[in-house]
Amino acid sequence: MNRKLIAGAFLTTLVLTSGCLGFILGDTLEVSASKATVGDSTLSQTGYEKAKIDSIEAKRTFEAAGQSREVRVTNWVAQYDKSIGIAGVAEQTAAKFVVVSSPNVEVADKSFNPLDKFDNRELVEKFVAGYGNIEDIETVGSRQTTLLGTKTKVSEFSATARSHGATVDVTIQATKIKHDGDFIVVLAVYPEKLDESDNVARLLSGVQHQG
Repeated sequence: MNRKLIAGAFLTTLVLTSGCLGFILGDTLEVSASKATVGDSTLSQTGYEKAKIDSIEAKRTFEAAGQSREVRVTNWVAQYDKSIGIAGVAEQTAAKFVVVSSPNVEVADKSFNPLDKFDNRELVEKFVAGYGNIEDIETVGSRQTTLLGTKTKVSEFSATARSHGATVDVTIQATKIKHDGDFIVVLAVYPEKLDESDNVARLLSGVQHQG
């Protein structure tokens, strides 16, 4: 990534149009993503329920104009769960659908957000396998779909999940797009025996981004 000083009128245009003038001059840059969620009507069709919608703040230091600068980033994570079993007796979460929105921070057309470089497998490794209970991830296929008006590839993986001594074969779906200045990452995890592929497709079509 080229982080050298950009001189002359181009730099002036860049910082004024991007709102990064304070960042270049030494101030901390604060950027926030807009929430990405699933509409209630879509949830009612699929049996998923909102589990949580949280903002997550992070600080990172980057080099710009030959100096180090701090960036404070606000990301959003919306998680939806589907439970199976007897309500109130043996009900437990069987499937998860997660939507992450993270702001794209650019200087000189270079993104400082690491999501820019992650492919779908890397998204699974970072967001899902990072919890330590998902192993043996294998790519099994992909399909094209439209998310928030953007064509994207949804990759499908098989994996093994371990929890409380039990082992379950699971399916993971992942995709990523850029929309209105944010990266939108979608991840779905469910047992292979509980085929949620149709519901995941509906949930994808129901994603809303408040950009």
